[in-house]
Amino acid sequence: MSPFHIVVNPTGSKFAKTLQLSLRNKVLNGVYRVPRPKVFRRTIPILFHVTPRVKNKIEQFQAFKRNNVSSPAFTTDRNSLNELGAKTVFARTLINSTNGKGIVEFNLGEQRDIPNAPLYTAYIPKKAEYRVHVFGEKVIDVQQKRKRRDFGDNRDTRVRNTANGYVYCRDNVVPNQTMCDLAINAVATLGYQYGAVDIIYNEKQNQYYVLEVNSRPGLMGTTVDKYTDALIEMFNLRRK
Repeated sequence: MSPFHIVVNPTGSKFAKTLQLSLRNKVLNGVYRVPRPKVFRRTIPILFHVTPRVKNKIEQFQAFKRNNVSSPAFTTDRNSLNELGAKTVFARTLINSTNGKGIVEFNLGEQRDIPNAPLYTAYIPKKAEYRVHVFGEKVIDVQQKRKRRDFGDNRDTRVRNTANGYVYCRDNVVPNQTMCDLAINAVATLGYQYGAVDIIYNEKQNQYYVLEVNSRPGLMGTTVDKYTDALIEMFNLRRK
């Protein structure tokens, strides 16, 4: 059996390490993490490349716009905010961040000092927010962000992250084909082989919107098994 190599730089990636440990428990192949493909004299290794260059939020929105992937209106020019067509705007002070970090909310016409940011996006009201995991042009897992019942602080429903008392849930989540197709298209548009796609649903418009694609999502529990099984199927690895 050829060894299985997860090619990642840096090799300290938590995403890659979690996949490696999970695969070691399930397959007969040797599983290794390497910074670049190694050359073997006798055997050809099986290689899976963790996305080497993650596109930042500006690059993602630009790619979505070019390829007609449904996503919020955006601008990098603070003088053209009215063109977003939204009352509420998110100033994104960080273009490489997760879990809502770096977002500053403000309403146009109500705030004199507009935050300086490299990216501004229109806020779209949402009935639901999902994380759709895509691997090899297939949806392998769907989660919905829901309120934690024991969360006692004031909750901001516009930014649904753990700090605002939201958690990922799978129970009674029925994926919609339109949402799944959008997630697959978003990952393909960025040139990724896999990705965790954050999608919102606006009930009034009956429209889904992609917020971003995470190329190194946090893996735990069922999600780890989903990615591991997808790798085993993709590379036809022998199970223990």
